[in-house]
Amino acid sequence: MITLEDKKTEIKREFLRQHVRKQSPLDYFVPEDHPKLNQQDFINSPKKNKAAFGGNRSGKTISGAVHVIQNCLDNPGFDCWAATWADMSIAVQQKEYDRWLPKDKQVKVAKFSEQRGFTNRIIIFTNGSLIRFKTYDQGRESFQGAAKDIIHLDEEPPQEIVNECMARLIDKNGTMLRTLTPLNGITYTYDQIIANELNDPEVAYWFFDSRYNSHIDQDAQSRIIGSYAEKEAEVRQTGHFINLTSGMAYYPFTEDNIDSTFKYMDYRPLEISCDFNVGLMCWNIGQEHQGIDYEFDYVELEGQANTDLLCQMLKSKEYELADGKFTTHSADYVFYVDIAGSQRHPEASKTNIAIIQDNFPRAQIYYQKIRNIKDRIDSTNARLKNSAGQMRLKIHPRCKRLIKDFRQVTWELLLNKNKAGKLTHASDGLSYKMFWKHPLIPKIVGKQW
Repeated sequence: MITLEDKKTEIKREFLRQHVRKQSPLDYFVPEDHPKLNQQDFINSPKKNKAAFGGNRSGKTISGAVHVIQNCLDNPGFDCWAATWADMSIAVQQKEYDRWLPKDKQVKVAKFSEQRGFTNRIIIFTNGSLIRFKTYDQGRESFQGAAKDIIHLDEEPPQEIVNECMARLIDKNGTMLRTLTPLNGITYTYDQIIANELNDPEVAYWFFDSRYNSHIDQDAQSRIIGSYAEKEAEVRQTGHFINLTSGMAYYPFTEDNIDSTFKYMDYRPLEISCDFNVGLMCWNIGQEHQGIDYEFDYVELEGQANTDLLCQMLKSKEYELADGKFTTHSADYVFYVDIAGSQRHPEASKTNIAIIQDNFPRAQIYYQKIRNIKDRIDSTNARLKNSAGQMRLKIHPRCKRLIKDFRQVTWELLLNKNKAGKLTHASDGLSYKMFWKHPLIPKIVGKQW
């Protein structure tokens, strides 16, 4: 029979176990050991240039953090860098380092907060080892300087930063760690690591498939990965390199995305997606219904950049009601625009956004900085058709410009805007809206011990 005293004793023991676990998390780290997700081999490998290419939540960042922390504890005076993009530094990389960092006298300086990360972006160990956090956004010059023992690059940086980091490792015969999801397709990383063009005997790599991570909610993983377009989903799940930035940009688009059945709803806001250009200004007009984005009309100008005129055209445009009658829109407007619309050119007295606000004082206007073109293309493709076969973006046949874009825009046109002509502008505008409304940011909660 279990007595009250026995229960109290077990509660105390569990409290102590949890306390010890929090104080020395590395002692409770259990690496995955699977042919398609082998954290153990990656961490233990003595190779000097090694990489973990993994899907989202496959444990690649954890592996890099554990490797660096353990080496700092075992080797007094180790000098290390951990770097990633600025928007991921605190929320992902620094947070993971804090999670596995000992909370005892082995660490001298390591004050971490969810808002600001580590104070002065540094961890100092009692034995003299240190880890300094950097961001790719600081530029190549910030990666010049003293020799390093380990450099952990989380997600793919510009190649010039990798070159600088490799130079920092020469004096100490240091180790380069790369942990990333290859979202930029076949890049220099593929050439250096997978193809190993220089035949470097110190190169080694592993693929981490998130389906084999036993420490995350696999139902959530499957649901979230399923929201991406097919090729994107494979990369985000397996970590494999697939050329995502060549050929057709909007590859999921088919005739099934064209839908003439949608009817304008006079009681719902109109969603206007805008691109600001001289050659062609095309604004898409849409509404959302039952979780599907419908683009059913547009206004456009050729040969001139006149935001005020487009606003007048939009206000005077008539729409067909269910009973066959026509009306101008009297409900609210929501604008999704290029961030360039917030900039005022010397020849203009107002920004494009200010002009829209003057014409539509009650309208909501959304814009944001987008790191690269691919982010908004991915969001659009996932709405056109995700890996689960769901189509959540429909285009009315009258939107001929937009349909032509989806059929013809290539990555070359997107990356070389001077060649684009009239193409890309309608789809660019819509992609700002898709990126704002449906950003592809996985949120899978996991815990690993």
